[in-house]
Amino acid sequence: MKTIILGILITLSTNLFAQTNDSLKNYFLDIELSIIHPLLGGFGGTIGIERNHSSFGVMGFGTKLNHMMKHYFIEDAEELAVYNWGVELYSDYYIKQNHRGLFIGSLVSINGFLFTDIPNPQTILVLYAVPRVGYRICLPKKLNAFYFQPSLTAHIKFWDNQEQFLYREIDTKSIFLLSQLTLGMKI
Repeated sequence: MKTIILGILITLSTNLFAQTNDSLKNYFLDIELSIIHPLLGGFGGTIGIERNHSSFGVMGFGTKLNHMMKHYFIEDAEELAVYNWGVELYSDYYIKQNHRGLFIGSLVSINGFLFTDIPNPQTILVLYAVPRVGYRICLPKKLNAFYFQPSLTAHIKFWDNQEQFLYREIDTKSIFLLSQLTLGMKI
């Protein structure tokens, strides 16, 4: 999986930087930090590229799941310590070309659920297809390079390796909704 992600990023960056200087003016770099993950004791961030109505990039996150979150994502693991990490490739389409307002998009997300408090820590890997919808709110005047971006995602599981999880019968949920909120900067 790491090889696939690295190959995609190399291809995207090669195509981007192979452009002439004039056409590079139409590209923007986005850097976003999750506001929700740090509140839960973790981290989350995004780096992406914008052009015209489209944007694409990669997201990463990691957080220790509390009791409520474990129950929301996983069945039969309430008493176990679980660390959730993930890497996501995304593509979005903004209704307005200036990347303000409403957008729709999709993600491919690989999540790891690491069970740390058992004799041999084990990880369940899950691959999700994720449609999303959101809204970008830019700050006014001199701060308009900064923005808030709330979004709603629907994670739909289409693969996992739970049959290799030997500790007990634990299952990840097949579908769930998540809200996201990021603070971003457009360069």
